[in-house]
Amino acid sequence: MKNHLFYLLPKSETVFLTNTDSFNQAYNMFVITNYTALPVINKKGQYVGTICEGDLLRVLSLSLTHPEIDLDSFEIKDIDFKINLEVARINESYEHLVELAVKQNFIPLVDDQGIFIGILRRQELIKELINFLEDKVAEQETG
Repeated sequence: MKNHLFYLLPKSETVFLTNTDSFNQAYNMFVITNYTALPVINKKGQYVGTICEGDLLRVLSLSLTHPEIDLDSFEIKDIDFKINLEVARINESYEHLVELAVKQNFIPLVDDQGIFIGILRRQELIKELINFLEDKVAEQETG
């Protein structure tokens, strides 16, 4: 099997938000990308969580009943994230990554200081697993 870093979508190519982005910035990013969840990092570059569309809908609903909530100044760090994706470190085993991929669409990857370096997408891990299994079957048929 290939090293899972081969499948890493690096931070430079990953859509993410910072925890100081406003509600409106987050909303616009969801509209533009059509994603349902996005990683969130702090100013130091550390992964702090994953925000989903439902998190924004809860804030929007709250703002409708509480007019004092200004969505232009409401920051992501003020939102309670409802999903809790497990992160992985660079040296995680492929088997553990597949276990995580069963439960989540993407896996945030961080270094030893918790700095966000990118994501591993479920589809890429599954494709590699399928290739691995096909190779094993082919070996058994010819062996």
